[in-house]
Amino acid sequence: MKLFCFPRSGNSREVKIVLAEKNISYEPINVHGDPAIKESPEFKKASPQGKVPAIIDGDVYMSEAFLINQYLDKKYPAPALMPKDEKTQQAIIQFVSQIDKKMVLNIGLLVIECLLKPKDQQREDFKVAKRAEVVEGLRELDRMVEEKDYLFGDFSLADVAVTPHISALPILGTGIPAEFKNATAWFERIKARPSFKASA
Repeated sequence: MKLFCFPRSGNSREVKIVLAEKNISYEPINVHGDPAIKESPEFKKASPQGKVPAIIDGDVYMSEAFLINQYLDKKYPAPALMPKDEKTQQAIIQFVSQIDKKMVLNIGLLVIECLLKPKDQQREDFKVAKRAEVVEGLRELDRMVEEKDYLFGDFSLADVAVTPHISALPILGTGIPAEFKNATAWFERIKARPSFKASA
């Protein structure tokens, strides 16, 4: 299996976490390591929009982190990262869609503003506003993991979908507020999983 990625891509890390959880060997291909890779027929077939992550697994060419992870979970069912209950499966799919459009998107905008723009072009008011929106997302996560180890009970693709992005918060001038004790404990459990370190 080939995984097109680059080191600081949170979306790429989502797939790396699943590969580590399932102990699947793969060849990471850094699309920023060689300009020719982005123009290669393989990468363009796997990711017509030129985005990472993308995989090639035999005759399967696929992009988009959550779609890849759903594919991996079906093909390599142990350990399962989606529940058997169809209602809970749909709830996770809906959760990932919503969190991608809100909190993960805001974290991505903070990455651009805080890390990719020159210091004199960064907008402090924008950063403050986006950090506040991220905190509201964390407040919801804190509520979700009350009296639960993970977002939907067992560790699942829902947890995977937010892990890399939340782990980036300290370098973006924020983090999980101490008042969110449930979310703090939840993320400590995630960081203790071998897949967290292996995917870094």
